[in-house]
Amino acid sequence: MQTLLFYDIETSGLNPAFDQVLTFACIRTDLSLNEIARDDIVIRLRDDVVPSPGAFLTHGLEAQILEAGISEYRAALKIHSLLNTPQTISIGYNSLGFDDEFLRFLFYRNLLDPYTHQFANGCGRMDMLPVTLIYYLFCTHALSWPVLENGQATMKLEHLTRQNKFKTSGRAHEAMSDVESVVDLAKAFSKHGEIWSYIQGFFDKNADLKRMNSLQISKLSKAYGMDVALMVSVSFGADCNYMAPVVYVGGSVPYKNQSLWVRLDKEGLFDQTDETLGVYHLITIRKKPGDQLFILPVLDRFWEKLSPTSRTVCILNLDFIKQNMSGFEKTADFHRNFEYPQVPDIDLDADLYQGGFFSSQDKKEIAIFHKTEEKKRYQITQSFQSNRVRMLAQRILVRNFNEKPGCAPEFHAHLKRLLGIDPDKPIKGYKEDVKRTCAKALAEIEKIEAEAIQSFDSSQKNLLKGLKSHIQRQSAFFADAF
Repeated sequence: MQTLLFYDIETSGLNPAFDQVLTFACIRTDLSLNEIARDDIVIRLRDDVVPSPGAFLTHGLEAQILEAGISEYRAALKIHSLLNTPQTISIGYNSLGFDDEFLRFLFYRNLLDPYTHQFANGCGRMDMLPVTLIYYLFCTHALSWPVLENGQATMKLEHLTRQNKFKTSGRAHEAMSDVESVVDLAKAFSKHGEIWSYIQGFFDKNADLKRMNSLQISKLSKAYGMDVALMVSVSFGADCNYMAPVVYVGGSVPYKNQSLWVRLDKEGLFDQTDETLGVYHLITIRKKPGDQLFILPVLDRFWEKLSPTSRTVCILNLDFIKQNMSGFEKTADFHRNFEYPQVPDIDLDADLYQGGFFSSQDKKEIAIFHKTEEKKRYQITQSFQSNRVRMLAQRILVRNFNEKPGCAPEFHAHLKRLLGIDPDKPIKGYKEDVKRTCAKALAEIEKIEAEAIQSFDSSQKNLLKGLKSHIQRQSAFFADAF
């Protein structure tokens, strides 16, 4: 039986490779949105994760709650099983833009398949945030829509919950409370069955590709001989009604599952060129089939949702492209062939994409690791042929099973760098970003204390004080360990 798994997470920060999932809550329903079961998982903060003060001030998780949680490894096994239960469609709010990537890295560093919940055994994903945008644009009577003091609409879940009086068991940014809100949101939308069914096609890769392949039927596409569409995304913002005209510029050569699009409602789009490469200085939008970027044909009823200025600028940019097709094609060709540079010295935790999929040999060793009893796991890792699997396995043992850092020499060095006393030796991520250090986190707290502490209530002040003490203890521990 196909089921829907509504879920939400709270994290130690915003970096999916280096920060940690701290709470995971979910409600499983049938297709009629009747509740079947729910789970609420609290995870201990790992010793090697330096918490983000901003994240903790947002979700308000307290140290004593996290100390009572289970290990990350045990949590990863349980969450992976929930999402990979056959015929499960996992659903969150901005989950494809945030939560799902955190879960991929959680699974990867705990030697679980990062992708099977997306496609295997009848499983799939949906994201209620872009769904909400579609209802806001084309089915406004489905909800009461909150408006900020500046007159702009807001898609924040906490505002939608308050405006529509959704029943929740806690406060905003508590994982289970947010899950309950998303279920109520889905119930409100599912009452409008035709649009609810149509929207699900956006998350079906084959259906999404079929829709993108039919864009040439619109009058605008025929007039200019290009695939012109309307893209819906929260990243565009309320100023443009979360929607922008775009033109298809081809598929990525190195990344076969990505299509490339250029936004057409920007004035001065072709004013700047890269003199070295001889191409226009454009930023392409990369879309994967079934992701959170929704593509609509340029039909009159959709086109009218754009502002008059956006429509005018779009036509001007299309005219420019048509008159300067050789330069535009050269630019499109550059983007089609663009490949992200390799990050030298990338940390193992961040090597999900650059390192690629686990090989068949990797998977055999991974299976052995999971099946081996705890006290024999370190010994068995010594025989692994894959450096990647062996080092990930040893990190799991240090983080979750009280193995000493010395059993994983490269991780021993990793911990030393978390002090942040040597800026020339950062822990590098896949975006050339770096892992938060004790020094960086303490500096963030000092800035918060200087700029905002007077506006905090007692609970926020206590939370910040507790975080500061925790990070100072981390710093002392790392210093003493070496």
